[in-house]
Amino acid sequence: MQAREQDYFRAFVSVSKAISSTLNLQEVLDLILKYAIQSIDLKAGAISLWNMKENRLQLIAQRNLSKEFLDKGPIAADKSMPGAIFNKRPAVVPDVKSDTQLQYPDACLKEGIHSILSVPILFRDNVIGVLRLYDTKPREFTYREVEFISAMADQGGIAIENARYMEKVMKDHKKEVAELTDWFDAMAKGTMLDG
Repeated sequence: MQAREQDYFRAFVSVSKAISSTLNLQEVLDLILKYAIQSIDLKAGAISLWNMKENRLQLIAQRNLSKEFLDKGPIAADKSMPGAIFNKRPAVVPDVKSDTQLQYPDACLKEGIHSILSVPILFRDNVIGVLRLYDTKPREFTYREVEFISAMADQGGIAIENARYMEKVMKDHKKEVAELTDWFDAMAKGTMLDG
């Protein structure tokens, strides 16, 4: 196994362990971004969820991006590298200066971003978001790099759905506890006596 592939493997294992050992979604997403950026030597990255109702990408994690770049405006899913979401396939902008699929190319250039890899985050074959990685120079991404980042995005999908599931379980649990508490209070006050 080549050194680069060993790095990919170690990163994948670390993220897998984090998913199985913590309920802290932010910690897992930050780890995914850290390894994705380090493993293929990039500037920055972001993970966004797809709000289908509003057709927007909602940022939930980022690494090494300025506040100014993050505040550039809402990102429309159909106006910024839409292939990653609507085709369920990685989309690449090898050179921001000569690309037409970006919503904010000037903001990218001002941030020092010259190439972008956008990978869909899937869960059960449904797109739930995107993992975007940014480089300071124009570049093509190799098949292996895209494959590795796609695997990391899949891990992100698992972590996001685990967090959503746990949130639902906790919400349901709180509701059940509240209902039981109300029932016990009513019993204690004698309002539920028969006859």
